[in-house]
Amino acid sequence: MIHETNMQCKYAYKECFNHRTYKRDGELHRLCEHHRNKANALQKIYATKRRSELRAQKRQLMHDKIAKIEVEPLPFVPHDIKVEDFPIDDFQSLFFEDVEPIEVFSDVDELSDEEYAYLSEVF
Repeated sequence: MIHETNMQCKYAYKECFNHRTYKRDGELHRLCEHHRNKANALQKIYATKRRSELRAQKRQLMHDKIAKIEVEPLPFVPHDIKVEDFPIDDFQSLFFEDVEPIEVFSDVDELSDEEYAYLSEVF
């Protein structure tokens, strides 16, 4: 028979008169059910905090790595080059090379003054 003091909870900070609980394999735990639950809850909090600290440390390392990377500036067009310096033929060849005239089936050869004024405003 197991001695009564051997069955008593071994909680370190205060004497506990509760009985120790049994493990799945039949051996005795050191603590009673109450103190085991308390210890497990504290362990869970500690583990969560530790994982959070490790994630923060990992993020900081990544941030430091990224901060050390030197980025080459993108090339840009100098401000002293003006569009007027390019021949108009270059622009026409860029934008209008593939454009073919549209056939218009109309008896009117010229635009009226009103049509011309409207198109001038729109474009």
